[in-house]
Amino acid sequence: MKVAFYTLGCKVNHYETQAMEELFRSAGHTVVPFESVADAYIVNTCTVTQISDKKSRQILSQAHRRNPAAPIVAVGCYAEVAKETVAALPGVSLVLGTEGRKDIVRLTEEISAAKKTIPAYPAPFERRAFEELSAQRDSRTRATLKVQDGCVSFCSYCIIPFARGALRSRTLESTKRELTALAENGYREVVLTGIQLSAYGVDLADKPELSDLITLADGIPGLERLRLGSLEPRVITDRFLSVAKDSRTLCRQFHLSLQSGSDTVLARMNRRYTTAEYRDAVERIRAVMPDAAITTDIIAGFVGETEEEHRETMRFVEEIGFARIHVFPYSRRKGTKADAMEGHLPRALKEARTRELIALGERLEKAFIDGQLGKTVDVVMEDDGTGYTGNYIRVRCDGVCGETVRVKLTGREGTTALGIIE
Repeated sequence: MKVAFYTLGCKVNHYETQAMEELFRSAGHTVVPFESVADAYIVNTCTVTQISDKKSRQILSQAHRRNPAAPIVAVGCYAEVAKETVAALPGVSLVLGTEGRKDIVRLTEEISAAKKTIPAYPAPFERRAFEELSAQRDSRTRATLKVQDGCVSFCSYCIIPFARGALRSRTLESTKRELTALAENGYREVVLTGIQLSAYGVDLADKPELSDLITLADGIPGLERLRLGSLEPRVITDRFLSVAKDSRTLCRQFHLSLQSGSDTVLARMNRRYTTAEYRDAVERIRAVMPDAAITTDIIAGFVGETEEEHRETMRFVEEIGFARIHVFPYSRRKGTKADAMEGHLPRALKEARTRELIALGERLEKAFIDGQLGKTVDVVMEDDGTGYTGNYIRVRCDGVCGETVRVKLTGREGTTALGIIE
């Protein structure tokens, strides 16, 4: 059977798609491009914004037009929160949402053999501790491993807790097996990811923490780097820092999600920390790891954001001196508390504030790179003549893909550092 995939949304979705592709390949099926005429289509949907919902519906419809006889399986967050809407779309034969992906091959084979033309729902899946999908190979040297799923933060702008459900974590034993296998297959760097990564382990009996994952990685031969996905400021505890600063594998890059540099906006977002607490987390990291890169996400133009609140965010971003920021204009999402708030800003104003923050972020990123020039660092080379330092600077130099080389940083072109191998 020829199976085509399409993925919308976040890195976790892309991770899960690749894991599902491997399940189909292992069962003897062929994965073909989405543009092909396939025997079945798998669409991994996203619901982070209303635009994501619309795009998910469009892609499902595209799949049906490519081969009206082929069953379409809808997975992911939009399929979870809008099951009835998705099931009613032409060609959709199965709606899995955010669970049951390990059974996707069997279910797709069954509906394909039965040639069902109406939505077919599997029996409800029991809530599992964690769906142990295999790691995603991002490149020839780097892989991503999901160790956590679910979210209970309920930020006022976000629908994801309703789509992803309760907190679930991969066990230390399972994580060790995956990391060991990746290292044995030549992967130098592994990124640990999750929907609410900072909550890793709270659902497990022995209550492991992120620091335990770092210690575990340090003991795996051949694994050179461990990089953490998005974190919350609360995870920067004494125990975490004690383990982090002495780790041989942990990359000195910490993505601490901020969203706004204004305390009043953070309160409306239900982010559960203040700028003072965020600043303290950054200062504590830099006290023990001075070269650490602090990266973040910012939402521009949240509901009711005044010009002064926007300026507070601009000032705070500059004060922290982020190495990189990802900026997104606020997008309304039906079903969230923020959608019902008064004071939604015009699109043009949100876009203007987004551009202003992006420009600031680019200036800060260049300043961070400039501050590293003259240093000699380890760079894991990839296949395009570039690689990354531990603190997430992209470097161009002469090196062979898969090698870890010592590089002196000599200059900068845009946001890429230039280096000479020593």
